[in-house]
Amino acid sequence: MTNVRHKDQLTAREKAVYMALPQGQENAIKVPTLAKKVGIPERRLYTILSHLADQGYLVGSLRNAKGGVYKIVNSDEYFYTLNMMKNNVKSYQKRVAGLEQHRGRFE
Repeated sequence: MTNVRHKDQLTAREKAVYMALPQGQENAIKVPTLAKKVGIPERRLYTILSHLADQGYLVGSLRNAKGGVYKIVNSDEYFYTLNMMKNNVKSYQKRVAGLEQHRGRFE
């Protein structure tokens, strides 16, 4: 993991969130449960999780019935998360293209 800040460089809340993340998909924890565990609002937790991932920490999430967030520990989890994110990008690009068709109405 190049360009990853050392754990000692995380804020106290970031470190608490990162350390509370379970390892692996099979141990994923739902966001409301994790938010209660670390004592912060869900909205703030999402921001911290996103920031950790942006900094190169291997934070994964499941978007199925089980749901939850976790530390990525193997290649299957890594590629699952990567592919899920790529699919999200494609979905947003389609939405942007659909909205762009109406741009002239608002300029």
